[in-house]
Amino acid sequence: MSYCVNCGVELDKTCFVCPLCNTPVHNPNQAVDTFSPKPFPSKKGVEEPVQRYEYTVLFTIILVTTALVCWFTNKFVFSNSRWSIYVSGFCAMLWIFLLPFFFPGKLRTGTSLFLNGFSIAAYLFMVSRLHPGNGWYVHIALPITALATLFVIVLYVFTLRRRSSFILRSAMLIANVTILCVTIELLLDFHYRQPLSLTWSAVVLACGITIDAILVTISLLKGVRHELRKRMHF
Repeated sequence: MSYCVNCGVELDKTCFVCPLCNTPVHNPNQAVDTFSPKPFPSKKGVEEPVQRYEYTVLFTIILVTTALVCWFTNKFVFSNSRWSIYVSGFCAMLWIFLLPFFFPGKLRTGTSLFLNGFSIAAYLFMVSRLHPGNGWYVHIALPITALATLFVIVLYVFTLRRRSSFILRSAMLIANVTILCVTIELLLDFHYRQPLSLTWSAVVLACGITIDAILVTISLLKGVRHELRKRMHF
């Protein structure tokens, strides 16, 4: 019987090295047995990869089951409100968000982003039917959702697909966020029938213009741009 001189683990008579610390086995009183079968497999097993459709079926069943369980619970147990509608709508929206994962390569990114925005708008429309309010869906939710979806698609088409620099991508992202914030405040003023004016979004606008001016200037100055890339590693 041999023991590892490094970690002290008991060694099998077929071991050339310690299976725990990989220290070579050297026992002058007992040669390594090369004929007996080893106590552990020498070949690595290969697991079959999970097929994409299996993930699709799994997540679909999870979401559908969640929606059905909540519906039955809402129907027969907690029936004082229609809370299960929110859960069912969210499950449907999440399934649409997972479409690129379910069908990779078969769904264009622009189409997927449009479907995501459409699903959010549809979910908010469902909420608006349950809570009509005073037209908040048409005046606020729908325009903001449409504008945000448009900005995401534009950001993808004109920056990511064209492989523009990180500086220009950042400038466009900040510009989109700035315009979205200004639009949100104006829509809120319009919805509540107040004079159209900029308060908190004016701060965002000033910061966005300043940062974008700096980023665009850096992108135009070749020496500064290369030095910044070298120091910031991007």
